[in-house]
Amino acid sequence: MRNRTKYILLILAIAGFALSYYNHLNALSETSFEPIELTYAKIFFGIGILFAGIYIFKKNWRNILTKFMLGAFGICFAINLLLFIQIYPYVQIGKLYAEYSEIETCGEMEKRFATDLKKEEIVYFQFGIGYDIELAKTLKEKYKIQSIGMGCTIQSEKECYNKLVNEYLKEKHKDGIIDY
Repeated sequence: MRNRTKYILLILAIAGFALSYYNHLNALSETSFEPIELTYAKIFFGIGILFAGIYIFKKNWRNILTKFMLGAFGICFAINLLLFIQIYPYVQIGKLYAEYSEIETCGEMEKRFATDLKKEEIVYFQFGIGYDIELAKTLKEKYKIQSIGMGCTIQSEKECYNKLVNEYLKEKHKDGIIDY
C-alpha cells in the first residue's frame, strides 16, 4: 500500500471515529434516540476495521481489501459528516440555553441583554405548548434574533429579557413581538 493511501485511510478512520463519537453523544442528548444513520455509520466503521484485520493476515488480498477499507471508512465519514451538520446547530442552542439558565434574576438579565445588544446577539425565549416556527423564522431573518423554545413553564427572568427584546423592537423597528 502506498503512503498516500495509508494516510487517507488513517485520516478517514480517525475522522469517522471522532465524528461517530461526537454524534453519538450529542444525538442522544438532543433527540433521545440514536438516528438510524448513526447506526449505519457505526456498521461501516466496523466493516472497515474488519477489513483492516483481514488485511494484516491475507497478503494476496491486500489490493482489494484496501479498496474495501477506503469505501467503508469513506461511507462512515460521509454519513457522520451529514449527521454532524444536522446536530451541530442544536448543540449550539443547547449551549446558549445553558448560559442563560445560570442567570437567576431580572437585574442580571438586564445586564445580559445590554451585553447581547452590543454584540448583536439577541435571543428571544418562546414559552408555551408549541414552538412558533414562523415567529422564530421572522425573528431570525428580519432582526437576527435567535429564538429558543422553553416549553410550558414560564421563567420570570427570561420573561424580563423578552420584555427588553420587545421594547428594543418597538423602539428600533417600530414593531414588537406581539405584532407577530
